Amino acid sequence: MEYFQFRLDGPVFQNGVPLYLALDALDNFQSIVDKTYLVATGGKKMSARDRDAYQIRASAFHQGSFITDFQIALYGVQLALPLMNDLGLMNLWEYTKETFNFLKLVFATKDSGAKPKIEISKSQNVTVHVGDIHHHFHGTVIQIAEQSLPKYQELAHLLDQGKIERICAGTPEKYEMQLELKDKTLFDVPSNIQEHPIQIACEIFDFNKFKNIGKLRIGEDQVVPAGDYNFSIFGTQDNVNYIYSMLKPVVTIRCLVEMAMVPFGPDKIVHLHVTEVERSET
Repeated sequence: MEYFQFRLDGPVFQNGVPLYLALDALDNFQSIVDKTYLVATGGKKMSARDRDAYQIRASAFHQGSFITDFQIALYGVQLALPLMNDLGLMNLWEYTKETFNFLKLVFATKDSGAKPKIEISKSQNVTVHVGDIHHHFHGTVIQIAEQSLPKYQELAHLLDQGKIERICAGTPEKYEMQLELKDKTLFDVPSNIQEHPIQIACEIFDFNKFKNIGKLRIGEDQVVPAGDYNFSIFGTQDNVNYIYSMLKPVVTIRCLVEMAMVPFGPDKIVHLHVTEVERSET
C-alpha cells in the first residue's frame, strides 16, 4: 500500500505546530478525499459503515513544517460496494488528484470573465477547451468537483502570509496537489447581485432576528427554481414583519437575486437580498 504525504509549510510552524490550524487543514483534506469516495460508491453522506470500510490513516509526523505520512485504506469495499471496482484503491487517489487539476484549470479563467468550454462525450469523458488548448478528464471529476469545492475553498483560505504559505499533498518526490499564497482565493466563486428586484411567493421557515438572516422555501412555478434559499434583509428594514411572516404558510417578497458564476457549470442562485415582505397582521 503506497504512502503519501500531506504537508503544510510556513513560518507558523517554526516553533511547534498550532493544533487548530493543523486540524482544520487535515479535516478539510479528509473531506476532499471523502467526496471522491462518496461519488465512487454512490453515497450522499459518510456513514459509520463507510468509516469502517474506508480510512485515511496517518502513520508518522515530521518536525519543521507540518508533515504527515498517510495511506488510503479500504477494507472489503470492493466486495460490499460494486461501484468501487471501477475506481479501485489507487484510482481513489488518482481521481482526487485529477479533480484538483480540473478545478485549478477551470477556476484559473474566472478573472477573465469567460468560462472555459466544457464538452462531455458519449463515453462521459470530459474535454475542457481553454482557447485553442484542450484538456481531457474522466467525466466523474465534474461530480466530485461539485461536491468537494466548498472544502477546497476552506483549505485554500487557510493560506496566510507569515503563517501557512504552502499546502501540498502527494508523493514526497512530487507533490501533485499544491496550493500557494497566490491561490488563497483561487476557488472562490465570483457573484453579482442583479439590479432589478423580482417578486416571489415563498415560505419563510427560519429567521435570526439578531443577524437579520434566514431561510425560505420557494415552490414550483416561480421565476426562480424551486428550493430552499438563504436570505438577508436588505438595508435597514424593521424585522418585525419577517418574524410574523413565519406564522404564514405563504408570503410574498420582493428581492434582489445574487448569482454565483460557477466556471464548470450553470450559474447558481446563492443568496436572496429581500427588499420587502408583505405586511403581516399582528
